[in-house]
Amino acid sequence: MPFPFPFSRTKWSAGVINYGADRKNGGRIAILRNFPQNFLNGDEKMRGFVFAAALVLFLGIWRLSGQEASSKVPVEWQSWGAETDWELTEIAQLLLRGEPNAEKFKDVLVLPLKDANAFINPDGYLIITEGLLERLNGRDEIAFVIAHELAHFVKGHPRNLETDPTRLERIRTEVERGLGTSVVGTGLQLLVNAVASYYNREREREADAEAIRLMAKAGFELNAARSALKNLSDERGFLSWFRSHPLLAERLGIVSDAIRRWRTFASPPPKLTPPPDRANEVYVELQIAPWSGTERALWQEFAEEVKRGFWSSLLELSQQMSCDFHPVKRWQRHRAKIWLLQVVPVTWQISSLTPAGDWRRWEVRMKWKLQSEKGEVWADREERFSTTFSKDETLKSAVLSSAPLFARRLARFVIQSCPTSAVGGRKAH
Repeated sequence: MPFPFPFSRTKWSAGVINYGADRKNGGRIAILRNFPQNFLNGDEKMRGFVFAAALVLFLGIWRLSGQEASSKVPVEWQSWGAETDWELTEIAQLLLRGEPNAEKFKDVLVLPLKDANAFINPDGYLIITEGLLERLNGRDEIAFVIAHELAHFVKGHPRNLETDPTRLERIRTEVERGLGTSVVGTGLQLLVNAVASYYNREREREADAEAIRLMAKAGFELNAARSALKNLSDERGFLSWFRSHPLLAERLGIVSDAIRRWRTFASPPPKLTPPPDRANEVYVELQIAPWSGTERALWQEFAEEVKRGFWSSLLELSQQMSCDFHPVKRWQRHRAKIWLLQVVPVTWQISSLTPAGDWRRWEVRMKWKLQSEKGEVWADREERFSTTFSKDETLKSAVLSSAPLFARRLARFVIQSCPTSAVGGRKAH
């Protein structure tokens, strides 16, 4: 969505007042007004805020370590978990080559929000959510969305700000829900303001047509614009990339006209090459089979928790164990080798560890299999996983709290099982 982010590092003292953090507000800390004066005057609360903010920033940077270099990510975005991606950066650079205002563009930042959205802030960063990237199929569809936002940037389109109080409150609620409990933000109101800003529909029509010109110049597949629009057309929420855009049928007509105009001028497809120090990229598709017993719902919930923590565990262990591959996320799989990890539960058992039943053990026996995209099996064996819990703890609590440990065990299994020959040579995409 073409939403600006009305925040400049040169004007950071003009943020909203929302001191501290509590459960009701999602544990988030906002930027304080008159920060320099309060700090220099010895305000103890302010000093406490500084310490908390420093801790948040440290945790944000630590979270990003081993992904794309956090030094490329502005400080105000690091605690959100934003990261850069070499392919998105190259796509943007190709699209902007020779265009007005190109020198003002900084980079593309990927934000871990489930809602589909994209916008450029005044500092020259294009922010795009994982939720949007997940809905796209491959590099060329991604290029269209990036080209659309860059078209606004190149044209210098003016933006409008949402003023309806009811809609603003809805937007705030959706932003908080999208962030979830695992992301800590420094200035929730700033992101709300970004989402509440939009271009008028005439500017959106112009950006769709201009995006096709940028894609043709850079050599991307023009028909991908149509499929991208269709893949995103069911997004109708307050955070949707379609919120202020024309209807799908009209947008398809606009891009179809532009494709006919620019197709004959299209450049050859570009070759995008990872940085030379980048390990070969691998996407591990984790498939956890359902359980047919009475606890099938709990197992399904456990499986979802495991999947949420699997990628970060795989990334962390791959760095610690000096692997020859770099794990990528689902939205990056179009450019990576794909491995399949299958987990099939066989037995489920709860046993008492003491005569009085004060301590119990939950144990599940499973079959784990890791194979290549060509079906070559690298490991296929039976594994057991268990956790103990007291009589004061519910089975559900014990099972779900063990999910991170299980995800880490799966990650270790992948790293220890894949042969060195499984990661081939680097190639252009």
